[in-house]
Amino acid sequence: MRAYPRFLRLTAAVLLLLLYAIPVDLVAQSGTPSGETAEILVYKKWIGASGNEEAVEAHLLCENDVRLPPLRVHRDRPEAWLLSSVPDEGILCSVLEVERDTFVADMEDCRDLLVVPGRGAECTLVNTKVVKRIDMLNRYGLVMMIAVMLGAGLAAVHRHTRL
Repeated sequence: MRAYPRFLRLTAAVLLLLLYAIPVDLVAQSGTPSGETAEILVYKKWIGASGNEEAVEAHLLCENDVRLPPLRVHRDRPEAWLLSSVPDEGILCSVLEVERDTFVADMEDCRDLLVVPGRGAECTLVNTKVVKRIDMLNRYGLVMMIAVMLGAGLAAVHRHTRL
């Protein structure tokens, strides 16, 4: 009966020795925040734009539920989020843009960014300007307009061949 407590004391002593023998580097690499910061830089590019477009609203979504306020990204200057306490192995983040009906947004470059402490990440949001057409005729009016143009074309061909 007396050997059992001695065995427990010996096991506890060995465990304590092992805990103190683990290198500090292994503890830092285990996924705990390193305390370093990382910057996510977002650029804006327009295709087919006239130059006086408004800023767009961009949101950051990260895998560790980081909540940061949205940014207003302009064409002429990039904007950035500053993340603090990023794990050493990094985190995956995506930048999403609030779309409006005046442009089509391409956010492919800003998906699944690996944000590493000290290095950060950067991406470009690309928007293509959409020109809204004005519908003046419904489909029946369009069919009638095509028929009139076809008739005028046939009359012109008939007249030209008669001469």
